[in-house]
Amino acid sequence: MMRRRSDLPPVDPQPWASLLPTDSFYSRLAKWRDVLVDDEDYASLYKDSPKGRPSIPPSMVVLTMLLEYHDDCSDAEAEARMRFDLRWKHALGLGLEDEGFDATVLCHFRRKLLERGLERELFERLVRAAREAGLLAKDATQILDSSHVLGAAGARDTYTLIRGGIRKLLRALGYTAASEGKLAERLWWYLDPQTPEKPDIDWSDAEVRAAHLKEILEDVQEALSLVDPSAGASPAVSEASALLEKIVSDDVEQGPPQPPGPKRRGRPPKNKQHDAQKATQQPPAEAPGPRLRQAVPKDRVLSVIDPKMRVGHKSQRRSWAGYKFHVAEEPQSELITQVGVRPANEYDADAAPDLVGGQRESVGLLPKELLCDGAYGSADVRARLRGMGVEVVAKMRPLTDSRHLRKDEFEIDLSANGGEGSVTCPAGITTTDYRMARDGWYRPVKLFRFPREACDECELRGRCLGGPTGRTKHPVRQPPGRQVQLHYHEKELQKARGSQRTPEQRRALREKLRPRAIVERKIAELVRPHGLRQGRYFGEEKTDLQAVFTATMVNAKRLLTLSVEDTKLTKKLRRALAA
Repeated sequence: MMRRRSDLPPVDPQPWASLLPTDSFYSRLAKWRDVLVDDEDYASLYKDSPKGRPSIPPSMVVLTMLLEYHDDCSDAEAEARMRFDLRWKHALGLGLEDEGFDATVLCHFRRKLLERGLERELFERLVRAAREAGLLAKDATQILDSSHVLGAAGARDTYTLIRGGIRKLLRALGYTAASEGKLAERLWWYLDPQTPEKPDIDWSDAEVRAAHLKEILEDVQEALSLVDPSAGASPAVSEASALLEKIVSDDVEQGPPQPPGPKRRGRPPKNKQHDAQKATQQPPAEAPGPRLRQAVPKDRVLSVIDPKMRVGHKSQRRSWAGYKFHVAEEPQSELITQVGVRPANEYDADAAPDLVGGQRESVGLLPKELLCDGAYGSADVRARLRGMGVEVVAKMRPLTDSRHLRKDEFEIDLSANGGEGSVTCPAGITTTDYRMARDGWYRPVKLFRFPREACDECELRGRCLGGPTGRTKHPVRQPPGRQVQLHYHEKELQKARGSQRTPEQRRALREKLRPRAIVERKIAELVRPHGLRQGRYFGEEKTDLQAVFTATMVNAKRLLTLSVEDTKLTKKLRRALAA
């Protein structure tokens, strides 16, 4: 049974309320708490039954969560502050002797929010109210940027990951520490509470480490054999077994070491007689035991507790383990219009269409222009957002190969040759000869080819054919002429690069992107005083909830500040929130 705030007895004005600064977040929240959160928005979380004990009003729980993220404190600390902190009592409308509620209420409420998909209800409510009050225009320019969130779980080494994966699978199958005798002695070792987390072996000895790896991989096979596919495994068992298999495939390789890949392009020479002679002279080597991979995949699992946590890279030297959050902000009102948490190893550009499209569906906003850095300015994202009516304003990342002729030094005319296109090299030679190829995403693209005869006599041959798209000094076969592969969205690419060629164009672009510093301040506000840099919970969904509520609290701060400066805006906001 849901109890509303209106069902609570009124609290008499407290004499100590005058001690709080009127410009503090606590005092302003106390003035707006009656209209800021509506109990009816969360009615679906409760059963419509007169039986049972009346609940804590959901509006009070939500307001407590805003204070919790504002002060960057835990659930237990939030419970203590409701009891002893006069600022919290004043903001929540509690009497001096009112103890508030238990910390477990916050935990259960967050779980219900995620189950019902209501974690963004207050965030969208405030954005819609700001739009109705005239603070946000439907097509206003927005700024987009991202930063990282450190995962709440710790990144583990391969040995610990495999042991944890076996333990998780055994527990999903129903085995516990009391299952001695039901499991093989070696497998029961993973559930025994007296077993140390890390085996007592000589970790400095490579042979000892290899023997231990072989042992735990045998345990992996034995644990996976306990899963009966014919009986229909439960979701927990299927998830645990898939996780264990992925950990092993990511970090361990079997068989003989793979020979190093070719250092140059081209087909190796075919000498069957030499290969046969070499095979007779050298007997086949026995396959060595399992070993750790030297190059791990991009999507490597870091933790059994939080399997979605990934490694993200700010640069080659700076990396983190966790997630990445994206923030869209309207520069005039400095309100956050969208926020979302994504995998740490995902490119920033991949998140932009979903973030922009999500605004249109939830709060009715669709910016005409999106100011962002070069990470969001890929040709694919520009094409997708242009199809939605959004113009991306961002610097194109330069091609960095200074020793050879780059693609941007060739003149590409997409309208020439009857719309088939043409490419002109720096030496003035134009070609219309092309064939269809596939890019890295298997999309059809045009590959223009220059005649070999023209390239053989060209003075720029050394710089043109010696680069990544050319050939090496001692090629396997006679190289053809230079080849230039177009992008799948080459038109968008040419338009973006064409607007940044001259110094005047680059200067104008810098001026247009100058407001982008506003979102940097907003991100600093989210991560420093309010704790979004460190994840509180395990999993992407719960980390996203943390980011959404932190952004909601920051938006509430901004709206309450703006309302103090403008009385007309105060009336509009109250009318919009009360509607």
